[in-house]
Amino acid sequence: MSSRLRGPRRRFADRCGQLLGSGRHRSRDLLDRRPGLRLLPGRGEGHRRHGALGRLRAVRRARRPCCILLVLILSGVPAARAQTTSASLTGTVRTRDGGAAPGALVLVRSLATGAERSAIADAGGRYRIDLLSPGEWTVLARLAEALASEPRTVTLHLQQTLVLDFEIGSALTENVTVSAEPPVVDPARTTGELRVGSEIIEDLPLNGRAFTDLALIDGSVLPSTPGEFLGERAPVLLANGQSRRANSFLVDGLDNNDLTSGTALNAFFSQQVIKEFVVMTHQFAPEFGRAGGGILNIITEQGTNVPTASAFVQGVSRRVNAPGGFIDSLPGAGRVDDTDSRLTTGFKMGGPLRHDKAFYFLAYEHQAQDSVVPFTGVGRDGVAGGVVVEPNRDDNLFLRTDFNLTGSQFLMLRLSGDRRRNGGLNVGGTDTPESGFHLEEKDLQLAASLNSILSPVLLNEARFFVGTSGFDQFANSGRPGVDRPSGTFGGSNLYRQMRDEDRVQLVDNLTWTTGAHSLKFGIDVIHSRTRIGTRFNPNGNFLYETDAPFEPGDCGDLNASDVTTYGDNPIPCPGTVGVDDDGDGVIDEPGLIRTYPEVFQLIEGEPSALLDDTAFAWFAQDSWRAGDRLVLDYGLRYDLSTFVLPKGTAVPSSIPNGGAGRDTDNFSPRLGFAITPKRNGRFVIRGGGGLFYDKLVLGFPAVAAITSGTQIGLLFPQGEALEITENVVEQVGIDAIKAGLVFPPQLVLRFSTGTRLETPYTTQYNLGGEWAVGAHGSIEAIATRVLGYHLPLLRDLNPPINPMPREIPRHADGTVGSIAAIVTEGRSWYSGLNLGYRWRGKDSWYSASYVLSRAEDLGPDPLKGGISLPPDSSNIPGERGLSDTDRRHNLVLVGETHLPWLGLRVSGVARLASAPPFNVTTGQDENLDGITTDRPPGVRRNTGASTPLGPINQVRQGANILRQEVGLPPLPPVTSIPSPPKFAQVDVRLSRAFPWGDHHGGGELFVQVFNVLNRFNGGPIEGRVISPDFGRPIGQLGPPRTIEAGLKIGF
Repeated sequence: MSSRLRGPRRRFADRCGQLLGSGRHRSRDLLDRRPGLRLLPGRGEGHRRHGALGRLRAVRRARRPCCILLVLILSGVPAARAQTTSASLTGTVRTRDGGAAPGALVLVRSLATGAERSAIADAGGRYRIDLLSPGEWTVLARLAEALASEPRTVTLHLQQTLVLDFEIGSALTENVTVSAEPPVVDPARTTGELRVGSEIIEDLPLNGRAFTDLALIDGSVLPSTPGEFLGERAPVLLANGQSRRANSFLVDGLDNNDLTSGTALNAFFSQQVIKEFVVMTHQFAPEFGRAGGGILNIITEQGTNVPTASAFVQGVSRRVNAPGGFIDSLPGAGRVDDTDSRLTTGFKMGGPLRHDKAFYFLAYEHQAQDSVVPFTGVGRDGVAGGVVVEPNRDDNLFLRTDFNLTGSQFLMLRLSGDRRRNGGLNVGGTDTPESGFHLEEKDLQLAASLNSILSPVLLNEARFFVGTSGFDQFANSGRPGVDRPSGTFGGSNLYRQMRDEDRVQLVDNLTWTTGAHSLKFGIDVIHSRTRIGTRFNPNGNFLYETDAPFEPGDCGDLNASDVTTYGDNPIPCPGTVGVDDDGDGVIDEPGLIRTYPEVFQLIEGEPSALLDDTAFAWFAQDSWRAGDRLVLDYGLRYDLSTFVLPKGTAVPSSIPNGGAGRDTDNFSPRLGFAITPKRNGRFVIRGGGGLFYDKLVLGFPAVAAITSGTQIGLLFPQGEALEITENVVEQVGIDAIKAGLVFPPQLVLRFSTGTRLETPYTTQYNLGGEWAVGAHGSIEAIATRVLGYHLPLLRDLNPPINPMPREIPRHADGTVGSIAAIVTEGRSWYSGLNLGYRWRGKDSWYSASYVLSRAEDLGPDPLKGGISLPPDSSNIPGERGLSDTDRRHNLVLVGETHLPWLGLRVSGVARLASAPPFNVTTGQDENLDGITTDRPPGVRRNTGASTPLGPINQVRQGANILRQEVGLPPLPPVTSIPSPPKFAQVDVRLSRAFPWGDHHGGGELFVQVFNVLNRFNGGPIEGRVISPDFGRPIGQLGPPRTIEAGLKIGF
C-alpha cells in the first residue's frame, strides 16, 4: 500500500463502495478542511506538502500470484538475520450496530514526519498496518457515505503490535481528536521483553551514561560476573543463565556484535541518539537470531518536522565525593584523588531538510573520566593493595538522515564514528596495575535502510551496512610476569593484541498480510574479514605456590637429585661453611624447593591470523490472530557460518584434533502464543517454546589459528631444581636464558579444536500470565526453563597421566604435550520464576521485578583468566556445578514521580541480589598443565560457602609447613566459610525543569546519587585456599556513594 495514496481506479471503487471515488463526499473527506477534523497539519490536502491524500491506488488481482511466487522464492534462499525496527497497528472496524465493516479505509499519519499509510479492512472488518516507525500517529477509519470514526492519536513503540478497534459512526460532526491509551495488558505480546524509551533513558539515574545498564531493571537480566577476560571487553549483560557471549546486539535492525568475542556491542552509541530499545529475554520470533541468551534491539533517533537542538554538561567532582571504606582501608589512601572524576559534554540537533520529505539528526558526545581502581594484591614493592587512577576517554559522532520518498518508500542513512581509550583493565583483587592492560578502539559505520510499500499487503525492508573497527590492547608491562597467592605483578602472557575488522551486511525482509495472518520472510548475509595479530610477553611468566621469597640456600645451586632425596623438606646447601653466602643474615642456610617457581611459561612467536567468514540465515514466520482471543507467533529459522580453520592448525598427534567442518543442520522452529480468556482483556496467558541457535564466536577457533606453529613452553623449576626466577631473567636477559633452555615435546602446550565444532543452542520453554490490577497496573508471572547444548569449553585432549609433583608429565601421546582444544561439549541448565508488577499513572510510574533462579553448567568460559582448563579433562560431566552466572535471587525496584515541592521530579533504581558462586581452588598446578585453578580433592566446582572444610584444611596444613620454614604466620584452620555478601544498591535522580528562551526552549537541572547508602558491595571472593584472604571479598562491585550534577538546555 502506498503511503502516498494516489490514483483512484474504477475496480477499487467497486470494491470499496466508492469510498473516495465521487466528488459529493469530498466535503466530509479525511482531509476535511474544518480545522477540528483535519488529520494533516498545515493547509489541508491541496497543499503541496500533502499531495493527493484521499486517492487510493488499487492492486490488480493479476498481481497476486506473482506476489505469492515471490514470497515462495524468497523463503527458500539461504540468509542470516532480519530484525524488527518498527511497530504494527491492527484491529477491527465495526459499524455502530456491531457488525463488521468490510472495505473500511484506515488511514494513519505520523505527527513527526508526515509519513502516511493506509489499509483496507477485509470481509471480517480486520485491518493491519505494518512497518510503522515508533512514535506518535493519528489514525482514522472511514467508510462510504462519509461515515467515519473519531480521529485518534496513538503512540507506537518498538516491536509493539497495538490493537486498535474502531466503530464507524454517522457523518462526522465533532471536531475532537481522541488520544488512545494502550491497554494495561497487551493481548498481542507473546515474548518476554523489557521496553525502554528515550524518556526513561533520560529520566533514570545512569552511571557513566551507559544506556545498556538500563536493561538491568528487568530482574531476569543480570550484570556481568567479575573475572579476568584477557583480550576482550567486559560483557554487557547475562540472560537465562547463559554465557556472556550468548547475547546479540542490534542497532536499526543491523548487527552490532563483536564478531570475535561476542561479549559486547561492536560500536558504542551515545545515550543521546537512542530512541528506544527492547531487551528480549525469551521466546523471541525467528527473525531474531544468533542468541541463546538475550537480545538487545536498539533504534536510533531521527529528525522531525520540528527543529530542535539541545546541549548538556554533567560531571563528578573529586572534592564532593568520598572514596568509601574499602578504598580508605588500602595503603596510601586518603588523598583527594582517591575518588572518580568525570566530565561529559555533548549536543544534539535535528529538524527538516524539507518539510514532510527529508530530515536530519546530528549528535556528538565527549566523555573524560579518571577512574579510581582499587586492588588488594601484593605488588613488586611488597605492599599489599592500593589504588591507581586510570584515564578513560571517548568521543562519539552520529549523523542520521531520513527521506520520505515518492512511490511509498522510506530511506534512512546513518553515519557514526567512535574512538575511545580505556585503562585499568584486569586490575583489581590480587591483580596489581602492573599486570593490567589498556585498550584503544575505533569504529566507523555506514548504515542504510529502504522500506518499500509494494502494495496494501506486501511490504519490503532492505538494509545495508558497511563498517570497519580497530581493537588494540596493550599490556602495562613487559617485565617477567609473577603470579603469587597474594598478588600478581609484572607483564601478562598476552602482551599485545591488534585486531582490525571489516564487515558488510545485506538484509532483506518481506512482509505479506493476508486475512488474520502477517507472514514475514527474511534473508541476511554478513561477510567479515578480521585480522588478528598477537604478541606474547617476551620475558615469560612465573607461577609460585607461596609468597615466601625464592630461597636456593647459601650455595645457590640445588641439584635435581636433592629434590628426590629430600622432597619438600629443607635441602642442606651450606655453600662456604660458617659463612652467610647470600648476605641475608642466616649462616649455612638450607634451600627450600617449594620457594622455586612451580611453572615457568614462555611463549615464542608472533602469531597472526586472517578470519574470513560469511554468515547466512533465513527465516519464515507468521503472526496469526486466530480469533479475538488467541495470537500465535510461529516460524522457522536457519543459520550457517562458513568459517573453517585451515588444516595446518591441527596439532600433529595420534590424538584426534582439529579438522572441524561446517555445522550445517542449524534449524530452529519456534512457537509463541497469547490467550485472552475473557473479553475484557484483563488477563492474558503467554507461553511457548523453541530452539535458539547461538553463534560460535570467531575468537574460539582463532585461538587455534593464531597459535598455530607457536611454541608455548612449560618448565617446572621445582622438579629440576632450576634456579630461574624473574630476577634472573632481568639480570641476564631472556636471550641468555633461552640459549640454555630446551623444552621437550611433552612440555610444550599447544592449542587446537575438537574434530567437530557444533553451533551452540538452547531449547527454551516458558509459561505464564499477566493480570490487570486496577486501571493502571498489572502483575505478571512467568516460569522459564532453558537447556543449553554444544556450549564451548576448553579441554586438554592429551592430559598428563597420573601427574606427580615436580616430575616431567607423561601423556598418552608422548610426542607432544597438552593439547588445549576448544570443544563444543558443554551443557547448561537454567530454571527461573519471574514475578513483576507495573503501574503507570498520568505523571508517575513504578515497577518491581523479582526472579528466583538456578543456573548450572559444565564449566566456565574457555578464555576466563586467559585460558581455563578443567582439573580433569577426562571427566567433563563431573564438572557440573553452579554456573558463574548463577544468582538465586534478584529484586529490582524502579520508579519516577513528581514531588509537590518546587516542581521537582525524582526517580530511582534499587537492586538487591544474591552473590554469584565462587570456585574453591588450591591456587597450585596440581596436574602439571600450567593452570593454577585445580581444586582440592573431592571438591566440586563453584561450591563456595558450602564447600566441605576437610579438603580445604588439608591443603592449608601442607602450605603451613612451608610458611613455618620461611617464617610466615600459619594459615588458621577454616571453621566456616562466610556466605558471600549480597549486592544492594540504591540510585536516585532529582531534577527540575525550567523554561528557556521562547516557548520551544527549556532546560533541566539534575543531581544523581549512586549508591545512596554508601554500601560496600564486595566481590569477587578469594577462592584460593592457600591465600590468607580465602573466603573474603578482594574487590568492590559498584561505586562508593557518588554524586553527579548536570545541566541540559534545549532550543
